Amino acid sequence: MQSRKARSPSHETLPPGKLFILWKLIPEARIALSVSPAYGIQLFIVRSLTLNKRIEMKFHNPGIFIALVLLFFAGAQNANAQEYGQEKSAVQNFRSAEVLMTRKSWDHALEALNYCLYKDASYTDAYYSRALVHEHLNSDDQALIDLNIYLEFRPDHYEALLSRAQLRLRTGQYEMARDDFNRLLNTAPGETTAVFFRMDNVTGGVDQVFSAKGAGRAYLFNFIGLADSKLGNFHEALVAFDSAISHAPDEPDTWVNRGIAKIGLTDTSGAIEDYRKALTISPHHALAKHNLAVVRPMAEGGALLDQAIEDNPNMPFAWAERAYHKQEKKQWREALADYNEAIRLNSDEKEYFLNRGLVKEKLRDFDGAYKDYTKAIALQERFEQAWLNRGNLLSRLGRISEAIEDYSVAISWSPAYGAAWYNRALARHRINQREAACADLQNAEKFGMNVPVRAKAKICEVQ
Repeated sequence: MQSRKARSPSHETLPPGKLFILWKLIPEARIALSVSPAYGIQLFIVRSLTLNKRIEMKFHNPGIFIALVLLFFAGAQNANAQEYGQEKSAVQNFRSAEVLMTRKSWDHALEALNYCLYKDASYTDAYYSRALVHEHLNSDDQALIDLNIYLEFRPDHYEALLSRAQLRLRTGQYEMARDDFNRLLNTAPGETTAVFFRMDNVTGGVDQVFSAKGAGRAYLFNFIGLADSKLGNFHEALVAFDSAISHAPDEPDTWVNRGIAKIGLTDTSGAIEDYRKALTISPHHALAKHNLAVVRPMAEGGALLDQAIEDNPNMPFAWAERAYHKQEKKQWREALADYNEAIRLNSDEKEYFLNRGLVKEKLRDFDGAYKDYTKAIALQERFEQAWLNRGNLLSRLGRISEAIEDYSVAISWSPAYGAAWYNRALARHRINQREAACADLQNAEKFGMNVPVRAKAKICEVQ
């Protein structure tokens, strides 16, 4: 009997063509891939192992098979990402955009949605999706345009309305934001899985996650209160914050916001109570500590500011407030260090540069002070106090003509600015412009400046 030669183990692997057959036979894996690539691949492998015997595909090396699957999916995803463009239909471009959005490829998603709307300008869902993409790209104005268009088609879409309300609040459109939040109070959220991220006003990070359906009336009333506070409608803001607290009494931010509104109504004791309440709910609430420090006596306030900074060193206003406390105590170098940190965290706040300029003057860093005043003016040209301070510095350095120019700009922005009239009078007197100096002095007095008798007698030659 002839012996049969033993066959060596087969190393046959599943070729790409067969992988493609499996890909077509497992639609749920394709759907899962668009939501979560990791889950889609896992589902594909499991289903493939199950289907293998049924379609008689042989593979004896699972490691090679899995590697081939991963390569196949990488190619499939890359191809999927490129399935957009002018030659594609609106639907194809929109579907590609959805895949790209799940992968956080915002620039490519924007291109796909632009092509979608180029093909069909009435594809309403594309406007909403593009608004979300614009938000991720920090293009708030473009996001608002798309949300406005979308809400023309679907005026009661809760998620879109909430997105627009928050954007309007963030971009300073307070009246329109308040109107949107009021509309939301009377709009049913419906069935939704959309998730919103509430941004931390200090760090810019996410400090709370909530769904549109779960946002609740407490959030809406809180936002309405914030909008009214920004508009200076502090009584209306208190009503809104009271409503928010009645729905969610354990939300510390609302207590802080109500405290701020009370400060606007000069109710300091009421504000202190609200800040303390926020701290009983959240003992490390940095903003509550900061605000409490601002309204408490300086000695106690300084300790609270130290604690606020320790709890959250990313709050520029806490550093600036502590710098001001040190400035009041004539602790110039310590104040400078704190202003430096405040500016590092937020270089767009003109007041920080103005105050740091004052500190630098005290430390006789005149060049640094000049640069800080100039930066404050660059941040807001109509900042008359910065023009005044720079004028004072120039006058101190003997640059009288330049000082007079700065005082003149301050007066042009604020014609009733008594201090600018007075300081220009002094500067003009120094270069013997006596009549002009006397006229400036009279205007300073007219606009409430307390002009010393001796100065008036000297400049206007009054006996």
